[in-house]
Amino acid sequence: MADDHKKRISNRHSIEGPITLYSTIGTSKEFDAQLLNFSEQGICFTTKTKMVPGTTMLFKASKDSHLFAEDYADCELRSFRMVTVKWRHESSQKDQPIYEIGARYMIPY
Repeated sequence: MADDHKKRISNRHSIEGPITLYSTIGTSKEFDAQLLNFSEQGICFTTKTKMVPGTTMLFKASKDSHLFAEDYADCELRSFRMVTVKWRHESSQKDQPIYEIGARYMIPY
């Protein structure tokens, strides 16, 4: 993960809250996730769903997550945006796999 931090060009803001991810591949799948942080360029979240880099999803922040994020002067949490998965780290929680995922907002920011 150290390499991921070196690539960042903007500050990350820690914030926790529920988000929903929607598949863009011709299916109506939706996935629950927990937001960990955000920046001008993207988001970091955890989910039980394995996603590979390059996957494009529609990201929607809950109203609660979005409201708490308004205090940051240099950027704001997008409430609804297309994102592309850039990296994934696997760990476990209560003996179940859980994935920490970094995703970049698709242009325009």
